[in-house]
Amino acid sequence: MTLTSRLLWGRFLTRSGDQAWDFAVPLTFLAILPGELRIAALYYFLVRLALVFFLPRLTRLIDEMDRYRVTKLGIFLQLAGVLIGFGAVLGLSLFGARELLLGGIPAYASFVVMVFGGVLASLGSSFMDIAIANDLVPSSLNADQLGAFNSHLRQVDLATEVGAPILAGLLLLVGDANSALIGFSLIALWNTVSFIPEYLLLRSIYHDRPDLLSKPPKIEESAKLNAFQKFALGWKQFAKEPVAMVVTAYSFLWLSVLSPHGVLLTAYLKDAWKLPEWEIGIFRGAGAIFGLAATVAFPVVIKKYGLVLGSGRFLFSQTAMVIAALLFFLMDSRVGQIGFLLFVLLSRIGLYGFSMGEMQIRQLGIPPRVRGEVNGFAGSLTAIATLVLFGMGSALSETSDFKYLVLISVASVVAAFIIYGIWTRQENHIQKIKEIS
Repeated sequence: MTLTSRLLWGRFLTRSGDQAWDFAVPLTFLAILPGELRIAALYYFLVRLALVFFLPRLTRLIDEMDRYRVTKLGIFLQLAGVLIGFGAVLGLSLFGARELLLGGIPAYASFVVMVFGGVLASLGSSFMDIAIANDLVPSSLNADQLGAFNSHLRQVDLATEVGAPILAGLLLLVGDANSALIGFSLIALWNTVSFIPEYLLLRSIYHDRPDLLSKPPKIEESAKLNAFQKFALGWKQFAKEPVAMVVTAYSFLWLSVLSPHGVLLTAYLKDAWKLPEWEIGIFRGAGAIFGLAATVAFPVVIKKYGLVLGSGRFLFSQTAMVIAALLFFLMDSRVGQIGFLLFVLLSRIGLYGFSMGEMQIRQLGIPPRVRGEVNGFAGSLTAIATLVLFGMGSALSETSDFKYLVLISVASVVAAFIIYGIWTRQENHIQKIKEIS
């Protein structure tokens, strides 16, 4: 098996488990605590908040340890998170739903443990994503191979985003709490077992390519600073990186509700437009197809226009499509609805294309000795954007307020395009990326 095949299979294993787990946890939680959406939302809020603060500190280890130890640490964190989360969900079921609502200490403890497990699993997943896609991959492949490989990587992601939740849903057999727990146990087993071949695949890569184990040493300048000072200094250093504005532009795209699989848009289509489930299902499935089209187009566009200009063209396409979607949304008619949904789908091509370009710019533009830390802050930035979107959805929770979320979404995409455009005119940053790559 080739190195790229092993990397892709490893990605498939970890992403399929992650997607199934993320899909199963809230459904099982709600099977135990019917109607308690606020508690489920609190769980995800706390997990994302932990990512903001702890991911950059954790990913510093990618720059300080050899890659084999990094792999073992990442898999351990994911495995521990799954096992702890599984035990906590069983605890919630055992102690009873009402105890958490009425103040039962055992149930409260189970919820706290569940959050801790969720934080570990999320940190481990993000840690491994950065360690592989943003560190191992650019060290293993030539610059001219990255475009095609990143396209295949995104295809794997799309396959798991669509397929894993479907399989997880079949396993869950959503009904009463007991049947959900049986399916949840099978998903936990699936996730746990998947770490074994993932570990073996990555270990075989390091066995065949021992040169990939080590990396340039990191120059430590903040050993005497406390944790808060290191965190603040890290943000300052991140802002000086050539890729900082590109990452910032990408994070603005996370402020959009214009996603076929987004919870807020799905709820609006059902509640306000009264679309039947089958139409919403087709819309969500079509989103994956348009995303797949972007993975096919990406290598061609990058080869023709270059990485920087080609990525900009994808972002321009997304910007134009969401503006068109807004115009149709404001029409308030059946034609407007169809046009809105169509242009939201078309915007996925630009979004996925730019996301692949942004990842490749980070792969090439971040010095190997600081890839872990810089990508950790990039992940933290997108987590902040997710929290902001969560806050906007909570503040503008009425169906009639959704138009404001659409306006904010379009403004965020336009802001991303402007930021990226400014970056492309800073020749010193472009030159630094060429020198690093």
